[in-house]
Amino acid sequence: MNGRFLILTGILAFSASHSPAANTPAWQKVSSTHFIVMHIGDDSLAKTVSERAESYYSTIAADLGYTRYQNFWLWDNRVKILIYPTAEAFSEACDAPAWAAGRASPQRHEIASYHQSGEGFLSTLLPHELAHLILSDFIGESRVPLWLTEGFSEWVQGGRKSPASGRLMSRRFPLKTLFNLDIRRDTDRERVTLFYAQSASVVGFLIKTYGGDAFGAFCRALRDGKDLPAALAAAYPQDAPSLDVLEQKWLSPPMINP
Repeated sequence: MNGRFLILTGILAFSASHSPAANTPAWQKVSSTHFIVMHIGDDSLAKTVSERAESYYSTIAADLGYTRYQNFWLWDNRVKILIYPTAEAFSEACDAPAWAAGRASPQRHEIASYHQSGEGFLSTLLPHELAHLILSDFIGESRVPLWLTEGFSEWVQGGRKSPASGRLMSRRFPLKTLFNLDIRRDTDRERVTLFYAQSASVVGFLIKTYGGDAFGAFCRALRDGKDLPAALAAAYPQDAPSLDVLEQKWLSPPMINP
């Protein structure tokens, strides 16, 4: 994870002051199965955003084990992706700091950003924020542990590859510490970087080793009110009956040097 995006991930959940009305003449939209992309002027960018969003959606759905899940983000429940023409327009409409590149709002079912050149929005911010929204909807915003939502989002953003190197993991947090950390106000850049990398590594280990169905069962157990150890034990009875057993398995050589 690069330094610039590390700064952004902590601020992307702020609430917008308002959204553009769908019937405002200047705004156009491109609709797909799960998304409505609102934009001004650049139809080609909106179509690309829509296509990428659908592709990320399919990948995330597979990771959560609900490829046949019905009525999730369909019809009136589609997520809006708002693309403002300039950074200034985005900042003013969303009451965002000037350095913010985007925001996601689970309450509004929206992602907002602005017209940017290059792959920054398409390959980093978009998949990261979609993962946040999907996991929040799937489990319930108040029930998603911070390590899980950030780790899952980093896992998706990184192309479903673990970002944790052997050198980095040699300074790892014990899982009992990681699962209780709240680094949103932490000023130690190294600790924050390690938190994101290690969280993504744990999520990647669970998905790659045991599959999307088991990971989806783990998420559903959290949704149904189980605490973290109980949810892990329910989904992985042989492999995570306790946090100590999970940590032992996660620290096998293939995960330290992925």
